[in-house]
Amino acid sequence: MEFANHERKYAVRTAVPSDAREITQLLKRVPYSHVHADWRLPVDWLGSPGFVALPEPAFSTEQRRSVAAKFLPPRERLQGCLAATADPAPAAWVRVASVAAAADPQAALAAMLARVTDYLRETAVTQLGWLAVRDWPGPWLPDLGFYRANEIETYVKDDDWLPARTAVSRLVIRPAKRSDMPRLAQIEAAAFDPLWRYSADALALANRQALCFDVAALDDDVVGFQLSSWAGKGAHLARITVNPDLHGRGVGSALLTHAIHTYRQRGLSHISLNTQVDNIASQFLYRKFGFYASGQRFPVWVQDL
Repeated sequence: MEFANHERKYAVRTAVPSDAREITQLLKRVPYSHVHADWRLPVDWLGSPGFVALPEPAFSTEQRRSVAAKFLPPRERLQGCLAATADPAPAAWVRVASVAAAADPQAALAAMLARVTDYLRETAVTQLGWLAVRDWPGPWLPDLGFYRANEIETYVKDDDWLPARTAVSRLVIRPAKRSDMPRLAQIEAAAFDPLWRYSADALALANRQALCFDVAALDDDVVGFQLSSWAGKGAHLARITVNPDLHGRGVGSALLTHAIHTYRQRGLSHISLNTQVDNIASQFLYRKFGFYASGQRFPVWVQDL
């Protein structure tokens, strides 16, 4: 597919703050829309060069001569938008994508993607991911340069059972503080490949929205954390990360036990979480606590830049 030709055909431009209302409506009205699971709203990414918009073709002469057009300036409507940003680099996710069926949707998506990936390469981003929570992009993504790299699987737990607790000497679990975020980002960088890491800024934003956010400290050194969010009438374990040097020492189990006790104190009995299908160590921990795979999976598509 010739991305450059599509970009000339489609008038792709940078999305600006005044597009916020139109983008919000676009995401609601078109059949091809995607919003990445994130702590930010789609319009929060406005202002980044990685957020582009695709206006509808200009008004016809007849439309411009209409009575309404004489009194009200025409509002530019969008037929597509796409945002891909790194937080943190060197990997980025497609945060927002939407394209109207009236356009050639695959070609329009290609044009927007070409503009965005050019920007990402300039900022030393080396990988772009797309977590496909809806089916529509799947048939197009290989032609757009993506390959299927992994899957996310949902695990759930609905009972009160917990395994016997094993105390971890000198380990203290406490609520996370704003000053912890740089250290937690360091642990993220040590524990995960770039595509899966949280930045200090993303963790700070999550802290303001979380159901509970706890860190584990060993001799006053923060060595791990758990981050949970509300999920309807239940809880969702959004993240549990432990310094790789301490894997197998019971830190993850202690954090998970503490989180589940917090859920129960708040009357939440249903718990969900997502994990990569190839993350065997995490799956072992979750099964140990009575979680089971729900059968719900979402493909992870990746483009190397």
